[in-house]
Amino acid sequence: MKKTILTLTTLATLAFGSISVNDNMGNFSSIDQFDKVHTVTTSTKQMIFAFKKASGHTMKEFLGTKPIDYLTSKNILFVADVSAMPTIIQWFALPSLKDYPFPIVVLNDDELSAQYKDEENIEKIMVIILKNKIVSEIKYFNDTKELEKYLEK
Repeated sequence: MKKTILTLTTLATLAFGSISVNDNMGNFSSIDQFDKVHTVTTSTKQMIFAFKKASGHTMKEFLGTKPIDYLTSKNILFVADVSAMPTIIQWFALPSLKDYPFPIVVLNDDELSAQYKDEENIEKIMVIILKNKIVSEIKYFNDTKELEKYLEK
């Protein structure tokens, strides 16, 4: 039932393409590396997306220098898209995420991933700013220095 609802939501959203300002993120829900479900709530202020391997590694290194509760204290969800990885690679990559103490919300569905990624900026770290589950702004960062400066203001 849950998969059916997710699939229908995904198909409905696909007609509109990638994420944009004024989109409602209230239906977003996925699990982290510890199988804990994360959903967007009215408390969620931002979502950080990494769609490529390089940006994912950059984010993991960045978050590795922060306190374990860095993301939760700032009401941020970090989402790593692994949907482009071949299944056999996912068998090894997903368990290795358990080495990280901070939550990494995992997208491993091509159709779901397509709802969010902007192909023009796919190599960058994407930050979605939310107000009451609604996308108010989308920012892209080339590196964590820019990202940290933004997050710490």
